[in-house]
Amino acid sequence: MSTGHVELAGLELTMGILTGLVLFVILETAVLYFNFGPWFKKPNLSPGPSPERYIGAAIHSFVAMVVTGGILTLVFSNLDFENNPITNWYGFNNICILFDSAPSTYISPVFWFFVAYLIVRFAVEDTKRLVQMQHISSRLRSASYASNVFLVIVAAAFSLCLAVAPEDNMYLHTAPFIGLVVAFPLIFVMHCFQDPNRTNKYIVAAGLFMTVSIVKSCFLIIALIQFEGFRHVPVSIAQPVDVFWTLMALSAPFLMPPPKIIPTEQYAN
Repeated sequence: MSTGHVELAGLELTMGILTGLVLFVILETAVLYFNFGPWFKKPNLSPGPSPERYIGAAIHSFVAMVVTGGILTLVFSNLDFENNPITNWYGFNNICILFDSAPSTYISPVFWFFVAYLIVRFAVEDTKRLVQMQHISSRLRSASYASNVFLVIVAAAFSLCLAVAPEDNMYLHTAPFIGLVVAFPLIFVMHCFQDPNRTNKYIVAAGLFMTVSIVKSCFLIIALIQFEGFRHVPVSIAQPVDVFWTLMALSAPFLMPPPKIIPTEQYAN
């Protein structure tokens, strides 16, 4: 299958990488200051950043990664958007196409370091909050803890998506992403169970996000299996699901209410 792009070298590659680094410094600095400005000014400010602030910053960092990848891909990569490994396997381009060719392949891991770090900090702070929740069952506590651990593992493994080119091994390129598709909505499902005051709207939203994520994962797995005579789910079905999932993933941290700690629980330990 075609790699879908012409390899860069020499001055053009150098200029692309330098452009990416400049965008990284500007955008990531803006993201960190926007989300953690009060703590930059007063490092001992109490309380510290909430779990939601960390996961929100992770989303902002990922958006900065997408913007940078888009600029680098459109300006420098000479990518063939009609014929490349992503379209050959799945039938359409998804957001990953912006990270799959030079110079974006060299800059995206720099962004992902911050995305993954912020996800880990979210998991740590969310687990601290979980420990204070005395109203939840031991089974729910264990399941919530496991979902946070799963998210951290997937965040680390996602680096493989950036390290392994789709034309080299589509299975290794996609498998960590499938893990992320499942792990990310799972934390909101756990939050829904943890919140004794959850509303029907919250239950529906969390359930819909998880359902769409499972469907999207199944579509990806079907494409990887490459059934004879049925290589992938029709684009007219798979692409809207992909777009809907992406929009939900980017907006969920800002729309889903966090679970509340009952005031008496803060002093239980």
